Amino acid sequence: MMNPLYKRLKREFKSDIGKYIVIFLFITIMVGLCSGYIVGNESMSKSFYETQESLNVEDGHFEAMYELSNSIRNAAQDGYKLTIYNLYYKTIDHEGHNIRTYAKEDRKGIINDYEVMIGKEPSELNEIALDRTYCDANNIKVGDKYSTNEGDYIVVGIVALVDYSALFEDNADAMMNVKSFSIALVTKAAFDNMATDVNYNYAYKFNSKLSEDEANETNQKLMTYLYLMTGKSLTSFIPYADNQAIQFAIVDVENDLVFLEIFFYLIMVGLAFVFAITTKNKIEQEAKTIGTLKAMGYTRWNLIGHYLLLPSLVTLAGAIAGNIWGYTGFKDFTTSLYYRSYSFGTFHTFFSPKAFIMTTIIPLVLVLLISFIILVVNLHAPTKVFLQGKTKKSRKATRRPLPKKLGMINKMQLRVIAANKGTYIAMFIGLLFANLILVFGLCLTPMLENFKKEIQTSQVAPYEYILKDNYLVSDDSAEKIKVTSLYVGIDTVQVIGVEKFGSESKFLSDLDLKPGEVVVSKDLYEKYNIKKGSTFEAKEEYSDKVYTLKVSQLKNQAGAFYVYMDMDTFKDLFKDAQTLNGYLSSEELTEIPQDSIYTVITIKDLQAASDQMSLSMGDVFTLFDAFAIILFLLIIYLLAKIVVEKSATSIAMMKILGFNPLETARAYNLSTGIVVAVSELIAIPVSSLLLSVLWKAIMTIRMKGWITFYLAPWIYFAMFGIAIGAFLVVFLIEYLKMRKIPLSLALKRE
Repeated sequence: MMNPLYKRLKREFKSDIGKYIVIFLFITIMVGLCSGYIVGNESMSKSFYETQESLNVEDGHFEAMYELSNSIRNAAQDGYKLTIYNLYYKTIDHEGHNIRTYAKEDRKGIINDYEVMIGKEPSELNEIALDRTYCDANNIKVGDKYSTNEGDYIVVGIVALVDYSALFEDNADAMMNVKSFSIALVTKAAFDNMATDVNYNYAYKFNSKLSEDEANETNQKLMTYLYLMTGKSLTSFIPYADNQAIQFAIVDVENDLVFLEIFFYLIMVGLAFVFAITTKNKIEQEAKTIGTLKAMGYTRWNLIGHYLLLPSLVTLAGAIAGNIWGYTGFKDFTTSLYYRSYSFGTFHTFFSPKAFIMTTIIPLVLVLLISFIILVVNLHAPTKVFLQGKTKKSRKATRRPLPKKLGMINKMQLRVIAANKGTYIAMFIGLLFANLILVFGLCLTPMLENFKKEIQTSQVAPYEYILKDNYLVSDDSAEKIKVTSLYVGIDTVQVIGVEKFGSESKFLSDLDLKPGEVVVSKDLYEKYNIKKGSTFEAKEEYSDKVYTLKVSQLKNQAGAFYVYMDMDTFKDLFKDAQTLNGYLSSEELTEIPQDSIYTVITIKDLQAASDQMSLSMGDVFTLFDAFAIILFLLIIYLLAKIVVEKSATSIAMMKILGFNPLETARAYNLSTGIVVAVSELIAIPVSSLLLSVLWKAIMTIRMKGWITFYLAPWIYFAMFGIAIGAFLVVFLIEYLKMRKIPLSLALKRE
């Protein structure tokens, strides 16, 4: 026989349909956003690594000024148990764009293979295939004519190369360049016909899988061997782990998931709160019904099972709807954001156990657990207490007199706030969680813009040259530096030795360097809590050598991790380490030969880096903005609705006493408005402080690099405005609902 309580489910759902629709939307949006993002993110990551395996990605590559002799090649292959492949390229010009061109036969089925995304492989002398992201950025399509300094070609294919998922022209570049740099493939015959000079580039692959430590040790030995045996003509050596063209894209994808997880956990706290308050309110609303059911013989456990059923069904429905949306449209949308910036191959969707657990199992368990606890705590009162419309024994209330000068409506507003103090306390807590979600969503885009400005202002000179050799310039105004890299924690730090500083330097006049001590930049001391006068440890990448550095000054330079020291200290400290020479200059140093230049950093490079960062992350952050605002509005609506529902009997009594609907709304809805305004004034700074602490913890523990927590001043006003705007919408909705409250409801009052 069907449990008679089941017959109440439909009626309960219809009577509370507004609340359940809000909860359904809350869960659907949360699950859709999180599952779509996680599924897309993890599927892209899995596809990326599978593609690397199937297309035989390199373990590293190096470039030399001259062709590698057979004796050096064979000795390296035998001594370090690896295979070296020719991967020569020529750089041709297309309207000022540098196009790094390879012979397709050197790659196909051998090393660093590629995938044809659109069109076909080149097979004739006048055919060329180009990188997909470059083609998208320049509106190039299959069949287009492509003019270069080597002649005219026809674009027959758009490709994705496994070793160029991000278009970095130089591994030392601050950011990739999809606008004026591309990889191209031509036939071997077309490659040989080009008059442009060849670059002797080689890829290598270990004969067996090595651990990270083993690979690092072998890479270091191989680099030293090649550098010495080629007569120091080795111009670059880039292991797989350090290759920005391979690693940058997937690191960006995986780092963005960290932001999503923070967002998800904040939402989960909000969801737990919503169900706690709505379950408690449901018990208070149906106190008499519960008393009647208990008097009829239903046990507390029968009632707990009954009141758990509807929230569980709504949660399950929301989770199913959210997952359908997440696995379809939203997943495709999130992955398209990355495909716009990075040259990934074909994407395959994989089922994600993590997404299923996070977005379906956890919310369902959370709803059941929270609701169960609230029900157990609130259903223990005696039956006669419930029959009186209460959930606990009443204490004798003491009503304090209010000032006579206050008007009737003002007095009623104060009484409403006093009578609903428990609900309003819950509203404050809810608003605190809602504001935490909202400030997280709103702050990301301005924080990114602030980071872009910091990157662009981090440059100490208009031209920063890093050289491969000890080339001496004749320009006396150029200031010499020496550079090396160390690791602090999980981050790479640029250590710079300078000859001129303070009043002697045009670029580093703010430095006060002392022998044996260092100056650290803002990002480094903020992330690792480095203080003036303290010491910190930094280690070499491919060895166990650790340097203990004493800090004499903190430099307000953001955008990267820098450590400065005087040249004598630098030479003494790193006499056995690999270091590079460089110059700081106001003008371009045209006398330096191109083969001597490792990299040149200008303001244009930094602007390109910040613009690309905005392109790759901006849309994701805007997405968080939109969802944060939606969830904030839903929480405000739900909490305000509860206040009106709890006061329905009192509202009916006011109508009987002759108060018109607007006066009734002023008494009840404006009371809520006052609480919302006061709560916001407290919750906004508190939520901002909580997020700043959370942000630093996440950036320190989970992320490489550093983005300073920044809250644009307008965000405070925007949050307050959104809260008041949400209240006005709720005011209108609840005003219309209050007009429909029947007068007969007052007759049921005890």
